[in-house]
Amino acid sequence: MPTQLMQTLSWTAGTLSSDPRQFFHVVRVLLDDLRRATGMDVAELFLADPQQTTLFLSGYSGGDHAAFFERTVFRFGEGFPGRAAQERAVLACAGLEDEPRFVRGRVKTLGYHAFVSVPLALPHAVIGVLNLAAHSAEQLEGARHSLEQIAPLLAASLYAVLTSLSERTLERVQAGHSPDERALGLLEENLRATSALRAALHPRQGEVVETHPGQIRPCPGPERCPALRGLVQISGHAELNCPLQPGDVQTVCLPVWSGGEVIGVETVQFSKALTPGVLTEAAAPLLWMTRLAAHALELGTGRPEAAPGPWLEIETLGAFRVRRDGQVLTPRDFKRRQAHELLKLLVTRWGRPVTVEELCDALWPGEAYGQRVLARLHVTLNALRQVLEPPEAEDAPVLVRDGGAYRFAPGLPVRLDVQDFELLVRRGDTQHGEEAVTTYARALELYRGDFLEDDPFTDWYVLERDYLRELALRALFRTADIQREAGQWQSAQTAYTRILTIDPNRFEAYAALIDLLTRRGRLEDAQSCWERYVRAYGAVPPDCPRPALFS
Repeated sequence: MPTQLMQTLSWTAGTLSSDPRQFFHVVRVLLDDLRRATGMDVAELFLADPQQTTLFLSGYSGGDHAAFFERTVFRFGEGFPGRAAQERAVLACAGLEDEPRFVRGRVKTLGYHAFVSVPLALPHAVIGVLNLAAHSAEQLEGARHSLEQIAPLLAASLYAVLTSLSERTLERVQAGHSPDERALGLLEENLRATSALRAALHPRQGEVVETHPGQIRPCPGPERCPALRGLVQISGHAELNCPLQPGDVQTVCLPVWSGGEVIGVETVQFSKALTPGVLTEAAAPLLWMTRLAAHALELGTGRPEAAPGPWLEIETLGAFRVRRDGQVLTPRDFKRRQAHELLKLLVTRWGRPVTVEELCDALWPGEAYGQRVLARLHVTLNALRQVLEPPEAEDAPVLVRDGGAYRFAPGLPVRLDVQDFELLVRRGDTQHGEEAVTTYARALELYRGDFLEDDPFTDWYVLERDYLRELALRALFRTADIQREAGQWQSAQTAYTRILTIDPNRFEAYAALIDLLTRRGRLEDAQSCWERYVRAYGAVPPDCPRPALFS
């Protein structure tokens, strides 16, 4: 690692530890030095929200702002930053022009060829993702190596500063003698950290609290505010713009989370002169600042209303099922059979664009692509929108068009079981002992069967089905290993048995189960398991002799 870069990292950690309110300025210096030290053209920092669902652009260094600012927000699993965060893995590419996972098309057209995303991960959370981009791929491997070296230290430093900001905000809130004073303390701390102009807190119960009363125009539809459903809203943002906010202000509306539910909405207003990226930069730190303080606000005088459930709940593990606003939909509710199938196709590519040609070929195989088939696709898309989108569909679309492609990208709360399943497995991978077993168990509760197993002959789903099955099996194998180390023999046996239920040809599970039963002195059961192994293998396994009843 270059000496200059190491010095910058040390300075970053020291400065942020002593004064975390310099966060934005320090990040810009860090990215400038990182870009120069690696010889790359652009450096970006995306920070994750505490709920681990979304990444916000929180720092940028380099040229071509308009192209890179084409996308300043990524959900986990979406694009290079989102995939790096969700998979906790480095993603690098030396040929962006041929990389479909890179979704910022304007960057490609400007001749950028090299890109690397490195997750800033701690055992319990992903703090963010660091990106580098360049026109030439010559420096890519060196840049990747540098990022991988600094990532652990930078992740720890960023988490420390975000936690420090959160703790300072909590102290300010706790110093208030009434709910209004506590809410005002939260708002003023947020203004101080972000240089915003004014702020207001809209609780589910109780009166609105404002730092500058009367200077923020009241929301014309607070009961319909997407932030009450957990969605950050940023005025003028391509994906997060709230149509309820006036178009002549720079506003960020944030859900205030407490105990897993949204208890209110914080509105923060910025200067009109700010560059477009600044609003996104502020979102993640503001969410982290509120994280600890929310429970101390004591908003209202009674229990807050229960947060509404997601508009859509989609189950794909096992039988396919869709709930809309709490009601289960039948295939007949979709009016057209292809609309039901189209939803499956788009969900399989969760958040990633699927071309019109691909959709037509999957829905009407064997038919030539042309105006007739294209017209049928448009009718099917309209039918699907009518089923999925709420009455205010223009405010919260579910299907988004990307040029000659479509993607399932809801602008409202959606619960997708595979997304929750994968997130829990990944989280369990970072944990140890009983904590890991508990997290894996939560994931495996969602694994009610193979991915879309009621469509066994559809080639479209094969890769995703195999991938998710392997995730489930990996979680079970590691669960069994942890339980064996802890002497929890029966639990480990149950895990091996479930592995063989999911995949009767998983031969290493037979061997592990036979070994466990033999060690416990259950030789007859071990022999019975060995005989099933022989039938599945088709011969006597070379590395697993028949257990002897008598030694």
